[in-house]
Amino acid sequence: MSQAAIDSMASELARIVGADKVWSGAQAQQRYPGDKSWLTLVHAHHGKPLNQPQLVVAPHTVEQVSDIMRLASREGISVTPLGGGSGVQGAANANLGGLLLDLNGLNRVREIDEQSLTCTVECGMNVKVFDTELNKQGLTFTHDPASAEWASVGGAIAARGSGVLSSRYGNIQDHVLSLEVVMPDGSVVQLPSVPRHGVGPELGQLFIGSEGTLGIVTAARVKLQRQAKARRFSAYRFPDLAAGIAAGREIVTTGLRPAVIRLYDVKSAVLSLEKMAKAGIDGETMVLMIEGQHEALVEVESRICDEICRSHGGRMLESRVGAEWWANRYDMSHPPHVPQLPQIWMTMDAVADFRCIEALYTGVTQAIEHSIEPQWGLTVKTHLSHWYEWGAMIYSRVIVPKGPDTLDEAVDLHDRIVAAAVEASLAAGGVMNDHHGVGMRLAPHMARQFGPAGMSLLQGIKTGLDPQGILCPGKLGLSTGA
Repeated sequence: MSQAAIDSMASELARIVGADKVWSGAQAQQRYPGDKSWLTLVHAHHGKPLNQPQLVVAPHTVEQVSDIMRLASREGISVTPLGGGSGVQGAANANLGGLLLDLNGLNRVREIDEQSLTCTVECGMNVKVFDTELNKQGLTFTHDPASAEWASVGGAIAARGSGVLSSRYGNIQDHVLSLEVVMPDGSVVQLPSVPRHGVGPELGQLFIGSEGTLGIVTAARVKLQRQAKARRFSAYRFPDLAAGIAAGREIVTTGLRPAVIRLYDVKSAVLSLEKMAKAGIDGETMVLMIEGQHEALVEVESRICDEICRSHGGRMLESRVGAEWWANRYDMSHPPHVPQLPQIWMTMDAVADFRCIEALYTGVTQAIEHSIEPQWGLTVKTHLSHWYEWGAMIYSRVIVPKGPDTLDEAVDLHDRIVAAAVEASLAAGGVMNDHHGVGMRLAPHMARQFGPAGMSLLQGIKTGLDPQGILCPGKLGLSTGA
């Protein structure tokens, strides 16, 4: 946009939300530096920020969002929605300029249905604040990501996020019953109140994981749970990772549903879990947490899980290992554990069925370790923290102690690691991501994941819903315009 167009647009936006909720130019970019991805941080450090909104607007009602989108559609201005900004893939950056839509003002709980254990909550509600408010009524929102104190409900939906309790309660898509969505032309769509209906396709799942490219989720009806009345922790040292995977597979494929089942490889167990537990952990270790409303059921499920783990060579450790992990599970998101520039860091999470999961772990680990020259001192620590009836995911934390001094060289090193991990994931029969979304980090690899026909289908959906291409242009590896 030209400066004249920016000034005109700012005046129009001020009439919708008030002048104090509109920012432009340098003020907008200083106030909104971007998300928490390494790509965002390293570009900002070198004075070449990825997030370059020409305007920022902060509505607080769905009506205002609708009016803003009508204005943007009329003027052909690109719009990038922003939630809590806790993403690690670069999705929330307005990297092509245009308008950044700060949705944090939509932060009300509209309704709690205690009979159905559901809640209608707006997209800007902070996940931790939301759960804290529910706790006062004996309820809980079991989407519990490590980023809970920063993440918004809408951001979790946009990125198809997950949390530490997913093995029992599911990922965010399993929590969502219905959505309210503002379309690119400003129209507001209220989807059916419950999923799994026979009224045509399940449209809600179209928007979950779309990262704002198809429509703007302004509210969601989500499932709640009563707070657990009983909880049991346990931990097991396995002779190798294969034995731990076999135990985890038997647990989840025989009807047992631990709230937490985390299997650490040697490096992750020794360098991460041991720091929390201080229990002499020296190898592959699984942490289990079983919870529920009925003490007797929790006891039985715990006993059966114990029998399964022992049958696969697991040696029981002190239960406090699991309890310590639970008490300190958010620590890795805070100093001194959070990496800092000039380090290069990322998490590469991939998912596969049980037939492929061991090959996925081995292939991705080796690919990452050999993706760049040994002189960079790369380390990779992996755990399996999300388990499904059909498979599991690997969550690899990658650190390079000090990257190159120049931006281009640092990004090239980063991109080589990502490319190697993606290629190995696909070669092993897996999917290149489980729950962090695509963002700018994985967008270059979307065509490799979906193939020409799949990308054509995705582009067709995008073009059909957003013919002007104004929502998040270029994201998900899609065309920047109609």
